[in-house]
Order: sequence, then C-alpha cells, then structure tokens
Amino acid sequence: MSDKLVINITKNEADLAEFLLQGQIDEDSTFEEILSSKKSTIIIDFNKVTLINSCGVREWINFLEGVKDCSITYKNCPQVVIEQINMVHGFILPNTSIESFYAPYYSEKADDVLKVLLLSSQVVDGKAPKIEQDGEELEFDAIEAQYFQFLKQKG
Repeated sequence: MSDKLVINITKNEADLAEFLLQGQIDEDSTFEEILSSKKSTIIIDFNKVTLINSCGVREWINFLEGVKDCSITYKNCPQVVIEQINMVHGFILPNTSIESFYAPYYSEKADDVLKVLLLSSQVVDGKAPKIEQDGEELEFDAIEAQYFQFLKQKG
C-alpha cells in the first residue's frame, strides 16, 4: 500500500462532512475532496496519518485558507500531528477544535510506549489523565506542558 495521502468521506450530511485522512501529508498532498465539499462544518479524522513533513505543513496551511470560514474539528490526531500543531503557528485556525488525540504512555510491563487515545476534555489543568491497562497504571511519556500546549491554542 502506498503512503500517498488518501482522503475518504465518512459522513456527508446537509451542512457537515467528515473525512478520514490516510497516509502521508507531504508536498504531493491535495485536499480537493474537502474543499469541494462546500460544507460549513468539517470534521477531519487524522487516525491513519503516518507522517507530515515540512512541505506537508505548508500544503496544510495553504489548504486551511480555503476553509477559514468553516467550523473545523480535528479528531484522532496522532503524535506526529500534535507535534506540528505545537510547533507551527497556523496549523489550527481560531474556528478549530480538537476532539481527540493520541498521547504517549509508558508501560513498564510491556517495556514499551503505547499510544493512548484521549479526549481533550480529559486533560485538566494541563495534567495527563491517569490511564490503567491490565491493572498497571501507565506513565505519561512526554513533558505535559509541552505536549498539551495545543489545548491552549486557538489558531
């Protein structure tokens, strides 16, 4: 399977459309499927995004110009997307909310870092929520103030 970005519409209602992004966001990425939907509410599911490079960030910011009057929700944001949101001004617009995202948690039993899906509402006062798996309390594996910085942003 190619890592070229594929965009599938997963919900299409009167004024709302939801899109699943799959693959890499890079210099070859286009977002015509989203732009041509002409919806006022757009939900973007990043669950299957594997990479976003600097050229992809540029393409994404250019794309956002075309939807700046829409209400936008990001969901299932992987760590690669969260890192870009935290580093790049303009990766989210003032009309954007982040519903859910993956966060790194360390499991001592597995001796591995697990990606745990969190709702933005679970992060209170910039603190990682307590997560248990198989009776083990997992340890948040990043610096909270840096990783959760995006929750304070509005474009």
